[in-house]
Amino acid sequence: MNRTITKFKVFLSLEKEEAWLNRKLDEGLQLFDITGSGIFYHFKKVSNIDKVIQFDYRKFTNKEDFTEYLQFMTDAGWEHIFGRYDSGQQYFISDRSQNLQLFSDIPSLIEREKRIRKGVFGSLSFLVPIYIGLFMSSTDLSVLWQPQKEFLTPGLWEKTGSEFWRAFFFEFPFAFMRILGHLIVPIILIFILVIFLNSYWRIKRYEKLTE
Repeated sequence: MNRTITKFKVFLSLEKEEAWLNRKLDEGLQLFDITGSGIFYHFKKVSNIDKVIQFDYRKFTNKEDFTEYLQFMTDAGWEHIFGRYDSGQQYFISDRSQNLQLFSDIPSLIEREKRIRKGVFGSLSFLVPIYIGLFMSSTDLSVLWQPQKEFLTPGLWEKTGSEFWRAFFFEFPFAFMRILGHLIVPIILIFILVIFLNSYWRIKRYEKLTE
């Protein structure tokens, strides 16, 4: 069985993600799966590293259109290595010797960024009402400057010495999860918003190149 390797990574830049994946490929590690909402990258060891990874951004309403898209990309010389019909980012690999480019001009790059922005805006439109309706009332941002409120061990802060530290470290994992529970949705919203703004700035940068 081929050994697989998992890497934790968070990207706000498509260019940096693509460059990182290709550096890993140069090291003999080829991407084959991404889990955990896009933060756990799974690689397999390969011997043929004379390849290049690029990605597109497309969402499909049905699997039939997705299958046609993949067939078109296969005919063009690309192998699809990751992406679902509704996931947005589609990862492809090809032999470096073919000199293929998914996006050979600035207008096509701008169109990809517009698709990304539209997809991220859809995520924001979906999450914001849920956050307001379900999580706003239970979110307590004061845990950022008063985290001790989530340490529920009776008399913890009156303890001293080794007795305090034993109680503190026992309670810490539970307190951390309670704090994270207050902050997880705001963190996700901020993360999505940053991706949206990055896409907007990339479009402006590409547009300047065409002036």
